[in-house]
Amino acid sequence: MVTAQEYSQKFSLQQCLDFAINNSYAAHRANLVVREAGYQINEVRSNVLPQINASGGFDHSLVLPTTMLPGELIGESGTQIPVQMGSKNEFDFGISVEQVIFSPTLFTGIKIAKNNQELQRLRAAMTKEEVIFDVSNAFYDILNSMQELDNINYMVSMQDSLYRLMEKRVEENVTREVDLNRIKVNLTNLRARGKNINNTILQQKRYLKILIGISIEDAFDVDDSKVQNIGLSELRGYSQPQNRILNSAFSQLGIARTSSALLSSYENVELDVLNKQKEMLELEIRSHKMEYMPTLSAIATAGYQFQSDRLKLTREPWYSSAIVGVRLTIPIFDGLGKRSRIRQKQTQLQSLDWNIRETQQTLSANYLNAKNQLEVIYELVLVQSENLKLAEKVYTQTMALYTEGLASITDLLETETSLHEVKITYTTELIRYKKTEIDLLKASGTLKYLLSNN
Repeated sequence: MVTAQEYSQKFSLQQCLDFAINNSYAAHRANLVVREAGYQINEVRSNVLPQINASGGFDHSLVLPTTMLPGELIGESGTQIPVQMGSKNEFDFGISVEQVIFSPTLFTGIKIAKNNQELQRLRAAMTKEEVIFDVSNAFYDILNSMQELDNINYMVSMQDSLYRLMEKRVEENVTREVDLNRIKVNLTNLRARGKNINNTILQQKRYLKILIGISIEDAFDVDDSKVQNIGLSELRGYSQPQNRILNSAFSQLGIARTSSALLSSYENVELDVLNKQKEMLELEIRSHKMEYMPTLSAIATAGYQFQSDRLKLTREPWYSSAIVGVRLTIPIFDGLGKRSRIRQKQTQLQSLDWNIRETQQTLSANYLNAKNQLEVIYELVLVQSENLKLAEKVYTQTMALYTEGLASITDLLETETSLHEVKITYTTELIRYKKTEIDLLKASGTLKYLLSNN
């Protein structure tokens, strides 16, 4: 476990992911489950080793038990003679050893435990992918809000300059005071909106801290330099339409892959988990079927017993005993319990087969949807880029016309609002593009390449 101070004060996406993989609450829980599965293997293996138990006890009889003996023992046939048997004080000490010689279900249980550990490792890997996906989306949500705040601050600075200019014009009786008040209202609304966005950013950062495992009290900020520097050249750069999107999605990861290459190496942890569950169910069915087979074990017991009416331990009278033997257990009839358990597992296996088929189709659909969505958003980014250039040009021209007295304040405010909306829309589409890349990586099972050690 590392601390946030080991990183720079501003976290990039990769730093957030690297930190989360080692420190997130979900990662810690997943690692503990894997460790628990390892202990379960040791528990099952322990049944293969000799089972050694020691026992001891002391009994003091206040009244000796009475046993009825036949009178024939003393020549009085047809009668029963009450006799008190035993001694008032008894000590028993013994030790027993049992070793399994043949038990098919036991050795199959070891295989099931090993498969369970592999299953938990796969689930830990799936948790790792979920952490990467959630952290990436939370990171881009913050960047989107930060970009919106930057746009608002930019518009506030422009409105503030315009307000100071109009103040002078009002003093010179060149501009109406009502126009100045309209600017003031617009400026106040922008600043209020900026405060709301800033509060949203603080909440989003706290959520991201929880995701990656950083204490709420620790200093934390995100590095938005890469998003600010995103340009169309990064999103373009590929002439072939079918390869352009996939290559752009993997370009920053240093992976050159085309659509066909990606699909041919397609793998997904979710499918691996389901297949491992299927393998475990097959082993459990096999184990239940082996319950029809006999089990054989060897036993050995030895002990000492002391009996006396006087509670005084001496060498006499102590009596020893020792037994060795084998125990064979042959199941004959259990009320059809084993058959019912087998059929339950077979039904679960059939359900799992349908689940695997559905998951395969869902993953394929998610991959194609993400790929198509990336194409659509790319075109939208192109459109919004052109709209942004046009909006900036219109605003500059309107401002010049207003300064010369050829445009009204209404025209200026409308073009300013339009420019603000286009800026936000353009930034939103860029962030959507990056988040859709994450969707594509998840659908293709390659989210792990976002980490620095892959």
